[in-house]
Amino acid sequence: MPRTYRSAVRERAAASTRAAILDAAEALFAEHGYPRVTIGRIAQEAGVAQGTVYASFGNKLALIRALTERAAEDDSIGAALSVVAEASDAREIVSLVVRGTGDVVRRHWRLMAVVVDNATADTEIGEISAGTERLLRERFRMVSARLATVGALRPGLTTARAVDVLVYYVSPESWLRLRGLGWSWQACQDWLRRELLFALCGLTGEPGDSGA
Repeated sequence: MPRTYRSAVRERAAASTRAAILDAAEALFAEHGYPRVTIGRIAQEAGVAQGTVYASFGNKLALIRALTERAAEDDSIGAALSVVAEASDAREIVSLVVRGTGDVVRRHWRLMAVVVDNATADTEIGEISAGTERLLRERFRMVSARLATVGALRPGLTTARAVDVLVYYVSPESWLRLRGLGWSWQACQDWLRRELLFALCGLTGEPGDSGA
């Protein structure tokens, strides 16, 4: 029993250390730019030895991968998709998607901005960005299929094209672009919900409609 307890304590300590390193890396990348941040600076910010960062992750690219995986595993994503799978009202489905993607971007905007800003210049980050979009498209296929099942897609709009529409309106890039224009999170959510509802379903509605 004591050995099991010590093992659990070590695992919790290691997880806490990894989280501190990831938090430090995310903040520094966003503030100073990915190319200019060193492993040593990340270690200093996280309060650990430089060797601990290398042992835990390896290099800066591995840190980006780990941060991306952490964002992709956000508990709210699965929860939102579960509700979408049971919803039968188009306005509710669209509202859930907009609110859900917005919540995830709000929590992980620093990482997403780093990936978006460096995807073109850095081939390896570009590959991470492409993998993230593939995962996003898989999830949006579930949404478009649900809209099709309940007969909510506008005439002539295929489920494949609906996925493209979802990517266009509520991908991280879209949220970050609006935020970069000075829009509040609420203003982004209200506008995206109205525009996406019309683009997907041909419906109009006010920000306070179902699901707001």
